[in-house]
Amino acid sequence: MKNSMLLEKLRFAHYPPTIYPTLVYDKKKCKSCKACFQACPTSCIQWDEDAKSPYATGLGGMDMACLGCNNCESVCPTGAIKFRGEYRVLKGRYKTPDDKPTEMVFPMPFGEKDSGRSFEEIEKELTETERIIYRRRSIRLFQDKPVPRELIERIIEAARWGPSAGNCQPWKFVVMANKQKIEELDRQCAKLLYGLKSIYIGKQRWRRVLVSLLSYLMVNNLDQRPFAALEKVKQSDGIICFGAPVVIHVLKDKRGIGNPDLDTGLACQNLVLAAHSLGLGTLYIGLIVNALKYLPRRVKEGIGVKYPYDLVTSICVGYPRGKIDNPIARARCPVEWIT
Repeated sequence: MKNSMLLEKLRFAHYPPTIYPTLVYDKKKCKSCKACFQACPTSCIQWDEDAKSPYATGLGGMDMACLGCNNCESVCPTGAIKFRGEYRVLKGRYKTPDDKPTEMVFPMPFGEKDSGRSFEEIEKELTETERIIYRRRSIRLFQDKPVPRELIERIIEAARWGPSAGNCQPWKFVVMANKQKIEELDRQCAKLLYGLKSIYIGKQRWRRVLVSLLSYLMVNNLDQRPFAALEKVKQSDGIICFGAPVVIHVLKDKRGIGNPDLDTGLACQNLVLAAHSLGLGTLYIGLIVNALKYLPRRVKEGIGVKYPYDLVTSICVGYPRGKIDNPIARARCPVEWIT
């Protein structure tokens, strides 16, 4: 049994069999604003200039370069585009857990009582904190507008009140508010990441073998989905942070008590929710973390990464372009009760 499971993980680590969401598009509703194309985190949504409409694409051996995030649906002002169904890996190292429900549902904070009710109806019964949680979206459409320093200081102050083991507070925040420097770091990271992408994309046997072996050492980095995001970066001329006017690099003190990654993540969520409550938009970026460990020391130190600090994540901050905080359906999570 163990041998067969191991064989399956090796065989299907590279381009595992996957069910993808299905594109549903209503051209009559479309205003050709291109928001869906611009906000897609991967190379999935492309824009046909002749037809003045979006279309969905695959990548290499992926039938659809889609994460199932429904970001395109969230930003569409007319409801012209939707993805229906879930993203689900059927076999291999990255197989979706069997106990993860397949049903995609909108927020249901009151359980089955919410079935059939619109979110606008439900929202009236929620606390302000719940409203922000359910409406928060990862923002990829930013206005070309600076964010006042006092607002950045305000959301970092909210992060400072995150819980941490032993009140250790193992975090540090490095604020980049210079778009030229942000884009320079983006492109340095992108060049390095393109090398990893070149190893993955393609169905040659040597790639399958190499990715299968590397998946043991880099299990968090060799899921197929990040490579669709890297294709988007390439199509955007190496821009990783979507033109955000501010990027906050969040560092952990690696000597922190217990689990400093978790503590820093909790502080980040405080920051993100505070930002959205103030009318700002945010976006977690993980690609910079993945690239930075291989970049020269001077680049790391340029954003504060030196002993005892390591980079945990980067958070883009800016004013959203358009109304893009519409709630979307997500898969239910497995929940077990022990009574």
